[in-house]
Amino acid sequence: MARGNADPAQASPDEIVDELEVLLTRLSGNIDELVDRVKPGNIAKRQVQRIKDYFVDEETGPRFEHIVPVVTGTVATIAGFAVLRRLLK
Repeated sequence: MARGNADPAQASPDEIVDELEVLLTRLSGNIDELVDRVKPGNIAKRQVQRIKDYFVDEETGPRFEHIVPVVTGTVATIAGFAVLRRLLK
C-alpha cells in the first residue's frame, strides 16, 4: 500500500495508516472544493463575472461590439411590443 513498496502485503501497518491519512486529506480537499463550486451563491457570482467580462474588458473598457447588438435588439423588441399593442387595441 505504501508507495515505496511494490508488494502491498509487505507494507507495515504504520505505512498503511500513513498512506490512508494522505489519501483522506486529498479526498477531503477535493470534496471541499466541489462543495464550494456548487454553492448557488458562488455559481451566481461566476455567472455575473462572465457577463461583466463579456461586456467590459479590464484593459480597454466597454466592448461596444458586444454592447451595441444587445441594446439594439432590446430596443427593437420593446418597439415591436409597442407597435403590436397599438395594433391590437
